[in-house]
Amino acid sequence: MDDRPDILITGFGPFPHVRVNPTTALARMVADRLKRSGLETDLLVMETSYAVGLPAMKNHLEKTRPRAVLMLGLAARARFVRVELFGRGNASRLHPDATGATPTDPTGSRSALPLRTSGNPAGALAALRHVGISARLSASAGRYLCDACYAAALRHAERSGVPVIFIHVPWLRPAPGLRPLMRTRPFRPGPASLGSALAAIGRDLARIGRQRA
Repeated sequence: MDDRPDILITGFGPFPHVRVNPTTALARMVADRLKRSGLETDLLVMETSYAVGLPAMKNHLEKTRPRAVLMLGLAARARFVRVELFGRGNASRLHPDATGATPTDPTGSRSALPLRTSGNPAGALAALRHVGISARLSASAGRYLCDACYAAALRHAERSGVPVIFIHVPWLRPAPGLRPLMRTRPFRPGPASLGSALAAIGRDLARIGRQRA
């Protein structure tokens, strides 16, 4: 009997200047929605660190062998949701992780060529825009843990054939009453609509994963 999860949803914990990472709750919300829709869903919220979070994700992929992977990260300065097309394994010593550490070998995990998403970026973009969320395709996932983890997942996908995609989200819209509406940036997505779109992306990834299995 094949007990592999239909999909793995990943998010990140806090990191410098971000005490509460919205992808922690967002990943849990999406995983819950997909589970209630009948999918065997796995959830991994990673410590934002090179020494713990990155190895934990690699080990989790090898151990559970999900049929599909949807990764979520925070792009704090973004003004739209970014559907990441490539993972490069970039890492910069200029940006310490949650433990204050920086990568000891910032070029050691870099890919010779960018690794392209094995998911459906056009479909992901359409799902986000369908619910009115400002979203674009992105050619760079940055030079931090997000890109390092994405590249590692895409290397796993090269061997396993599973669809993997990374979605960078901006800060989310606060709950009603927490901040006056006129002080909330209009581009910030609401958690409910974003969660709905991400669940649709997850279902599409799971469908592709089942077809490839």
